[in-house]
Amino acid sequence: MTPRWWVPAVVLVAMGVLALTDPTVRSEMPAAAEPLTPPRQPALAIPTPSSRHTADCGDLTASLRPHTGQPDAAPATAALRPILDRGYLTVAVRPDTPPFASVDVDTGEFTGFEIDLAKEIGRALFGADGHVRFRAVTAAERIDVVRRGEVDLSVATVTVTCARRAQVDFSAVYYQASKNVLVRASSPYRSLADLGGRRVCAAVGTTSLQLVVDTPNHPVPYPVANVTDCLVALQQGTVEGVVNDDTVLAGMAAQDPQTRITGPKSLDVPTAIAVGRDHPELTRFVNGVLARMAADGSWVRLYAANGLTQVLGPALAPPTAHYRDR
Repeated sequence: MTPRWWVPAVVLVAMGVLALTDPTVRSEMPAAAEPLTPPRQPALAIPTPSSRHTADCGDLTASLRPHTGQPDAAPATAALRPILDRGYLTVAVRPDTPPFASVDVDTGEFTGFEIDLAKEIGRALFGADGHVRFRAVTAAERIDVVRRGEVDLSVATVTVTCARRAQVDFSAVYYQASKNVLVRASSPYRSLADLGGRRVCAAVGTTSLQLVVDTPNHPVPYPVANVTDCLVALQQGTVEGVVNDDTVLAGMAAQDPQTRITGPKSLDVPTAIAVGRDHPELTRFVNGVLARMAADGSWVRLYAANGLTQVLGPALAPPTAHYRDR
């Protein structure tokens, strides 16, 4: 069966633009919920090469330990009271990364693995469905909207990096991805190393665009605002490859059988939820929900229900959580 998120790339671009223009989601929500401010469109700037002397920030995957006895019950702590009093959790998501997150062409609602993950957190926090408010963001906005306090969480295929950890806190890792390249099926390319001097597409604000810039054989960076634009550029012959996490490229490859993913499956790209640095209790609560989902099989069920098995292979197990406090 074709997954519900499968639509042609041009349609995905149109749906993504619509979601960025009007982030209101037609699902059950508290009456107090109001449309959130649309994200700013990023400048298509190419980053400078990374310094060879990058600071070591320790274990990137280590987060805050959940409270003992939690995760499912919403803690009656003063730290979470503003969210509970508001009546809903605000979550930044991407509209163009199926099967992790996209806009359903039939309903206009967000759908995907990360959408369901956010709903699990909202259900655990409020004890009922209908208390999650989604905001569509571009890749470049994922960290800033959390840092500025415009949303509570960013569940948007965010790779944990030292630079980002200086701006926001992160949950435990909920998915380990690989950084790969999407190319036309008829091309001879086997990895990014084969694309020196050729245009390679990546979205601004991503570690993927930084990787293109830093690659020694100097592929030519081709920045776009939304990753779906990369698939269109590849189909039109404007670029020779698209760099992104395999989680994103798998959705593109499923949309266009004339493409293929190349490069090793390294599983060394930690994907986690971004949380404000001044909200450690929310980070602990989120980690409690993730721990419960790993233990009761919810993570595996969501993986299968959202079509990840078809494009990424069978789910082995969720990543093992690492905590930086005892």
